[in-house]
Amino acid sequence: MTNQKFRAALFDMDDTLIDRQAAYEAVYRLFYDQQDAVNSLTPWAEAIDYFWSLSPNNAHDSRSAIEEIQNKWPDVVSDAETHYRFYFSNMVRLVEMLPGVEEFVKCLNDSEISWGIVTNGDQFQHQKAENTGLDKTSPFVLASKLFGVDKPAPEIFLEAVRLLDVKDLQAHEVLFVGDNPYTDILGANAVGMKTAWICMGREFPDDVPAPDYIVEHVSGLKRLLI
Repeated sequence: MTNQKFRAALFDMDDTLIDRQAAYEAVYRLFYDQQDAVNSLTPWAEAIDYFWSLSPNNAHDSRSAIEEIQNKWPDVVSDAETHYRFYFSNMVRLVEMLPGVEEFVKCLNDSEISWGIVTNGDQFQHQKAENTGLDKTSPFVLASKLFGVDKPAPEIFLEAVRLLDVKDLQAHEVLFVGDNPYTDILGANAVGMKTAWICMGREFPDDVPAPDYIVEHVSGLKRLLI
């Protein structure tokens, strides 16, 4: 890893700054415990493997997920909107900041680098930021559904550059950090940003431009940014 310095950085939120993975499992444990149609037929270990299959590349569409769940367990009682509210209300309540992120964010804020958060989702993303304290420590949280387009669309990355409010900032002077190859790395690369992938023990897919950096945790980028 080189010691290249960047003028600004942008971060995904889920599984980059906050522990969406642990919260996801906790949410679906609640769902499993409440749904006799699932827990009476399927051991938890088997069920959670299935629930994880509904979250490829750490992305999850709760509305379509319930349709898949009901295809597997037809007696599950729910619908798209009910499951959406169940999933996100509990996710917001259960999600926590990843270990070491609070210290990392403090270092960012004590440095001269400009930064912000770009996340796919709606108002629940702001609630996650509030419940984890990121709303008080991050300069901004740009949520895709409130802006109008999701990552990897270029418009949201360019809007984030505008929000960084750095004079004459060029895309290649921005490091984008995220865990999803297809929304974070692909999208940021397409607008000319440098990219860092939070690998979480995974291999990077070969159908997406490779990231400039691969780390397990954002703290691995400290000497690049601070």
